[in-house]
Amino acid sequence: MTLLISALLFTSAAAQSEAHWFTPEQSQLAYIHLPDGLVIVALTDSISPNHVKRFKQLAKSRFYDNQSFYRVIDGFVAQGGSNGAHELSDSTTPLKAEFTGTSAEGFYEIERPGLFAPVSGFINGFAAATTLQRNSYWLVDCPGMLAMARDNKKDTATTEFYVVIGQAPRHLDRNMSVFGRVVAGLDVLQKLPRSGYMNSNESASTNADNKIISIRMGDTLPSGAQRHFRIQLASHPDYLEKIKLARNLDNPFYVDRHLSPRPIDICYYQTQIEEL
Repeated sequence: MTLLISALLFTSAAAQSEAHWFTPEQSQLAYIHLPDGLVIVALTDSISPNHVKRFKQLAKSRFYDNQSFYRVIDGFVAQGGSNGAHELSDSTTPLKAEFTGTSAEGFYEIERPGLFAPVSGFINGFAAATTLQRNSYWLVDCPGMLAMARDNKKDTATTEFYVVIGQAPRHLDRNMSVFGRVVAGLDVLQKLPRSGYMNSNESASTNADNKIISIRMGDTLPSGAQRHFRIQLASHPDYLEKIKLARNLDNPFYVDRHLSPRPIDICYYQTQIEEL
């Protein structure tokens, strides 16, 4: 009986722990192979499902093979693809913008008001925000987030994409279709050669260092090449304790706490990622 109770308690604790994690399926993991290593991005259908569908379609058709990161701005983004040098087809036509969604299952509120939004939080471990009325949700441009690039008009995203590699460009929130988060290899993206400056349209010189060798979806890879991750949910007790301490500067290191409690920047305090 004692052994049975212990087993039940262990099972219950494990289930409770697992409830605070989101595990992306291989069909939602994009493996970006670069000269300096591998970058893996978890995609989410929560706000921009058609952009996810397009990105997967292009990856599976090997559209991105031998393309490059042609615009890499220090402290900003790494933008990759064909730089518009591709033929028009059913898989490269402009997409209708998906900057926001009207509902978001799994949104967990962290702060009201947020630093850059009425309410900030996470959708299954992806940094997000919403309105006070909860009638509009969006993913935010934190470091490591992936989105489709576009021209000035909103419905012009086709194939180009970017990953935030510097400070969070929150001015882009609700103006870009964001649909992914880097789960491994952000340091690899940081090694890409830079080109220009923040407001520059200058392209990086095409060379072996900024080449995209290939992009593959995890469900097209053999099991031995697949890697597995889980993303901490904002409901996790460890994360809630972490932001509580951050708000109150509750650490012996801080000798001046007059400005606490402080607001939480969800881009600075993102949820953890673990490789399984």
